[in-house]
Amino acid sequence: MKRTTGISALQFFILTFGLTIGTSILVTPSGMAHIAREDAWIASLISMLINLLMVILYIALARLYPGQTLYEILESVTGKWPGKLLTLAYLFYFISLIGTLLGNLGFFVSGEVMPETPPEVVQIIFLIAAIISARKGIIILARVGELFFPWVVVLLLVLVLALIPQIEWNYIKPVLEDGWMPVLHAGLQSSIFQEVIVLMVFLPLVRQNKPRERAYLLGIAAGDLVLSAIVLLSVLVLGIEQTENSTFPAYALAKTINIGNTLQRVEGMLITIWILTYFIKISVLFLSMLQGLRSIFGLKRQNHLIYPLSALFIIIAWNTYINTVYVNDIIATVWMKFASLFLLVIPAILYVTALVRVKLLKQKRPEPSSGSRQQESHKTP
Repeated sequence: MKRTTGISALQFFILTFGLTIGTSILVTPSGMAHIAREDAWIASLISMLINLLMVILYIALARLYPGQTLYEILESVTGKWPGKLLTLAYLFYFISLIGTLLGNLGFFVSGEVMPETPPEVVQIIFLIAAIISARKGIIILARVGELFFPWVVVLLLVLVLALIPQIEWNYIKPVLEDGWMPVLHAGLQSSIFQEVIVLMVFLPLVRQNKPRERAYLLGIAAGDLVLSAIVLLSVLVLGIEQTENSTFPAYALAKTINIGNTLQRVEGMLITIWILTYFIKISVLFLSMLQGLRSIFGLKRQNHLIYPLSALFIIIAWNTYINTVYVNDIIATVWMKFASLFLLVIPAILYVTALVRVKLLKQKRPEPSSGSRQQESHKTP
């Protein structure tokens, strides 16, 4: 990866924010309400805490190998060929994510916004935009995100403020009726949908160390706070039953806005927020896959891989995202264990192994003898 140019800490913050929200803004409230019921808003805060702990782990690992991407760290810790195998495993994880994201996009737009449009058409059109982003690279994507970010913030504020008059505080009662276990379970399950480890592929591109670490943490915190607000408003406005039974509760939430019969039918704002952050998420995943393939095969250029990968994404989306019921069942039974392996287990093992290796190297390093110390002292003026 060329490091002659880079991205600013603010741009990295925006990429992190967009990746965190991504598809989660639409589907997270339903999954949390199904498990934690009225305490879904507490579970969303626990999810934020878990994500922050994950990022702290990633930052600690990156500090042991400064200037290296995720794939380079894998090879540095485990060796060349085990590292390449782990890189392939991460690429399989990322390609599964992209297929699911494209499937979710097609079913949402076809089911809620444009019912007469086949989902395959929506997926292909959006993939064309992702291809353009992949050809331009991460730096151009970061600049586009910087351009979009103020509009996303304004639309979010309008959406939240317009929902405040419809709040029913009794909808969140009783609090912790079933104890902490459902809340913890919902928080852990929600935390795996942000996939923040993918940003370690681009962390070395940020120009300064401390600002990039701060941007990483603040981006996760800001994105999760937005998700927590959407979850809380979904429960307070829609009620627990409608939130749980809706496929896309946030979209149903936006459709309820009606202020004086003048401000209504503003769900387009939510769609705009979702499309912009979704574009950032799928583009970052696309670019991370290109970097991974480049790392495995030692390629000098990667653009010739864009179109074959795009075809593979479409095939996976059409064959894996059968319907929302099927996908929700996979998420409830398999996905949490599968994703936790890449988000938590492997990074934790890597960090412990790297930490032990660094300490052993320090112990093996010979101490300067007394004679050499005297010679050095004579040389110094």
